[in-house]
Amino acid sequence: MSSAASGPAAGESIRRHSRSFFFASRLLPASKRADVERLYAWCRWCDDGVDAAATPCQAVDFVELATQDVRRIARGEVPSGSESRWLADLVGRHALPLEAAVALLDGMRSDLAPAAGFQEADLLRYCFRVAGAVGVLLCPILGLKERRYLPHAAALGMGMQLTNIARDVAEDWRRRRCYLPVEWTGGLRPGGGPPDPQGVRQGVQTILEVADGYYTAGEAGIGGLDGDSRLAVRAAARIYQGIGSRIRSRGFHVLDERARVSTLGKLRLFALAMLAPVSGGQRMKFDDTAGRALATATQLLSEHGVSS
Repeated sequence: MSSAASGPAAGESIRRHSRSFFFASRLLPASKRADVERLYAWCRWCDDGVDAAATPCQAVDFVELATQDVRRIARGEVPSGSESRWLADLVGRHALPLEAAVALLDGMRSDLAPAAGFQEADLLRYCFRVAGAVGVLLCPILGLKERRYLPHAAALGMGMQLTNIARDVAEDWRRRRCYLPVEWTGGLRPGGGPPDPQGVRQGVQTILEVADGYYTAGEAGIGGLDGDSRLAVRAAARIYQGIGSRIRSRGFHVLDERARVSTLGKLRLFALAMLAPVSGGQRMKFDDTAGRALATATQLLSEHGVSS
C-alpha cells in the first residue's frame, strides 16, 4: 500500500486541507486517528484527481476510474489504482459501507456540471453526497455498532457542508458556481458580475438556520460511537457551528472576508464540548427542524442504497 496514505503524510493532508477537522482529530486515540487520516487521504485523492484534470473529459474519466475501483473492492477484487488500495485496506478492517463511497463520487461527478439554479432538494442531495456520505464512512472506524445511527452521522456531515457553503459563497461565485437555492435568494444565479449582496445575505441566513437542524440531529447520534470517539466528533461539530456563529455575528456578510474560528476560539469550543453530556447510545429528543433534517438524511441514505 502506498505510504502516501499512512503515517505523517496522511496527517499532513488533513492538516493542510481542513484545519478544523485536523484540530478535532487530535482528540482521537492514535489508532483511530491514523485510520481517519487514511480515509481523508483517499477522499482528498478523489477530490484532487478531479481538480487537477486538464479537461472536463479527463475529470469524468477519473471519477469513473475511482468508481470502478470502489465496485471492485465491493466484489472482493484488487482495485487498479494504488490509491484505491488505501480504501480497500480500511474496508477490509472496518467493513465501511461502500455505497457511501459511491455517493461521494457521485457528488464529485455532479460538480463537473454548472452549479446554478439549485433548489433546496438539490442542495441537500449534494450535501449528503459530498459530506454526509463521509460521515457514514467514518462510522465503523469510530466504533458505531448500530446502523440506526447512520442517519445521524449523515445529518452531521450535511450540517458541516451547509456551513461550508455559507462561508464559501464568494469563492464559489468566482468559479461561476452558486449552491444557495434560488428560492432562498430571490433567484440568485452566477452571471457576469458580482452577486447581489442582499440575496446572498438572505440565502446565507436561511442555510445556517437549516444547518442548525442538521447539527442537532447529528449530535443526537454521537452517543452511539465508542466512548473514545465522541469528544472528537462533538468538537468538530462545535467548531463548524462556530464558523456559522461568526458569520451571524457579521450580519451574514460573507463576500468580503472568509469566516474563520481562531485557535483560541477552537480551544473554547473544545472546552464546551468536554462539558456537554453524551449518553452512551441513548437517543436525544429534538425539535421539528431537527426531525425534518433526520428524516431527509434517512431518505437520502435509502436513495443511495445505504441501509440503516
